Amino acid sequence: MHRRGSGASWPPGVEQTSIEPISVGVPDASRMTGLGRATIYELIASGDIEAAKVGCATVIMVECIRKFLANNRKAPRPPGTKASAKWDDAG
Repeated sequence: MHRRGSGASWPPGVEQTSIEPISVGVPDASRMTGLGRATIYELIASGDIEAAKVGCATVIMVECIRKFLANNRKAPRPPGTKASAKWDDAG
């Protein structure tokens, strides 16, 4: 079986660098975020995360994932403050 990119050689003096993807599939988006695949699909359906269909594949722009997580980030508690009573019994 031939693998894509196998046997490719780099010119002398040129180092191979990793290429950061601009889009990922749903399973990779799930691994990147720690969210389940069903949650990723729900976020796509609600419009919270933008996705594109390429053939039968659903791809998500990495930038959209980063923006979504940044917009939903919780502010850290100031040092020395206690969690609200709502969360006291959770642990």
